[in-house]
Amino acid sequence: MRSLAASALTLAVGISGVLLLPTAAAADDGDRTQTVSCGTLESKDSSGIIHAKIRNCTVTWGKNIIDGSYWQTVKFQLLDSRTDGVCARSRVAGEHGVRDFSECNGVWTTKTANFSGRTSDIFISIGYGRSAGDLTHYKGMIAPSGY
Repeated sequence: MRSLAASALTLAVGISGVLLLPTAAAADDGDRTQTVSCGTLESKDSSGIIHAKIRNCTVTWGKNIIDGSYWQTVKFQLLDSRTDGVCARSRVAGEHGVRDFSECNGVWTTKTANFSGRTSDIFISIGYGRSAGDLTHYKGMIAPSGY
């Protein structure tokens, strides 16, 4: 009976040209992430003219279940929509730091802020002017459960 089974296997491999062997399982590095959209933001002057825009905004909340580390990555595109010499400004703030960004050339520019450590929320602000003090609009992002 074994020779019949071996012959059938040899015939199957010969016809298909493929021999399927078990493969090693991939190692789990322990990283878990959850990405949420923070949408868009705009900053307008008193006349309703838009001076600064954020689009394609996401926050990725990360943790490692092996070593217990936590991190966050905020990514978005920033635009100075009125190239009038006053730059678009944005700030990303969490419990473990602040990152400031600017864009002055009327071109959508990708910005990324990385933070290490566990935090319960992150704030993304936008405005226009000469300093970060000119930020006028913000959006708060609350960490998903478990992050």
